[in-house]
Amino acid sequence: MKKRLSATVLGLGCLAVASSGCARREEAHADSGEAKPTYVTVAPIEKRALERTVESVGSLRGWEQVTVGAKRAGRVMKVFHDMGDRVKPDEPLVQLDPVDAKLSYSAAESNYLAELVRLGITSEMAEEFVRRYGISETLVTGPQTEEVIEKVPAVVQYKVAMERAAQNLARQRNLSRKGAGTAQELEDQESEYRTSVAAYDNAKSTARNVIAMALANRVARDQAEQMLADLTVLAPRPQRPPTAKEGDEVVYAITQRSVSEGQMIREGDPVFDLVVEDPIRLWANVPERFAERVREGQPVRISVASHPDRTFEAQVSRVNPSVDPVSRTFQVEALAPNKEGLLRPGGFAKAVVVTDSEADAIVVPIEAVVKYAGVTKLFVVEGEAVRVVDDLVLGKEGPGWVEVSSPSMPASGTVVTTGQSKLADGSRIVVREPVAEGAEAADRPGPARGDAEPEPPAAE
Repeated sequence: MKKRLSATVLGLGCLAVASSGCARREEAHADSGEAKPTYVTVAPIEKRALERTVESVGSLRGWEQVTVGAKRAGRVMKVFHDMGDRVKPDEPLVQLDPVDAKLSYSAAESNYLAELVRLGITSEMAEEFVRRYGISETLVTGPQTEEVIEKVPAVVQYKVAMERAAQNLARQRNLSRKGAGTAQELEDQESEYRTSVAAYDNAKSTARNVIAMALANRVARDQAEQMLADLTVLAPRPQRPPTAKEGDEVVYAITQRSVSEGQMIREGDPVFDLVVEDPIRLWANVPERFAERVREGQPVRISVASHPDRTFEAQVSRVNPSVDPVSRTFQVEALAPNKEGLLRPGGFAKAVVVTDSEADAIVVPIEAVVKYAGVTKLFVVEGEAVRVVDDLVLGKEGPGWVEVSSPSMPASGTVVTTGQSKLADGSRIVVREPVAEGAEAADRPGPARGDAEPEPPAAE
């Protein structure tokens, strides 16, 4: 007991001596008037090339979406396709009853051929004239037509009669000069000649009318032929997409069928709804504040709910120059290849427009940024002190870093990553080297992480 009591007294004495020494050091430090430095860790400010993007949502549309209607009225005889089928341009969709159109064509063809017979020419000759001169006034009054008219049988007949009357008149005039004929006979011959000339001119005029009637009947025949062709409803031929390669063929997908066989339809009634799926358009509305950043040709990344793990590449093809006064947005159109058909017209899509792929940005470690009482700030190391940057604006984030911008933010240097809670503008610091994980506490060259100063050594 005496030995244990002696040891206790000795320990208390040593502790009192140590406490007295610590107190004397603290009083000496306080008398010096200097603030204690804060132990911190730092990291460099970096510059990175970042993407500038604008996000939006919109709807998908086909390259072409069209409702095909009937040009003629009639009864539906045959429906060649149904919803979901793929058809090529000029492929038949619906066939209407052609009986009446065929009869009209036959009647017009008969009238046309009858006029050609009166002119004494074949249909091949008539078609050659039309191909060469077209259906115009020149075809009726031109010199090439005069040659045809001169060969018309009726015109030839009256021309021969006119020439004979001219010969008789010349003979009678010769006799009258010799005194062998009477004045009455001369007048009769002159009247006969004028009559023959008028008959010849009338025959030529009649021939021109026959030509005009032949052309009218030809046009009527062509109209009947077109009507007959219109009874077969064909898939339209759209404009070639800009993404199509040489030899690629546009294909329509049928989204709706509106007629059935045996149904009577009128002119203009819809029969099919068609859409071109490849390429596909995205119509998105972008806020007005991004109007100066979005341009034609910029890449676009499209994502849809049906394929959440996939991104579809597109490109801005059109930018609407006007802003919607209600929503304060402007429309942007992007064009995307869709050979697999994974993007469906009418669907909802999210779009990310890449406005700048290599923008210079200042980035710092995420732990360097401090948010407190609505203020976002960080501390920049300047010598042995720090300067606060409290008008900080955050940008894009990445794994372990964040983009920052501020008028007072330097482009290079170092920032404080730990110990900010004890810092203010102008605070003195001591940079502590980062400690590797698993290192022994005895080997750490400074205070433990948590900003506290090293404790004084305990008395033995």
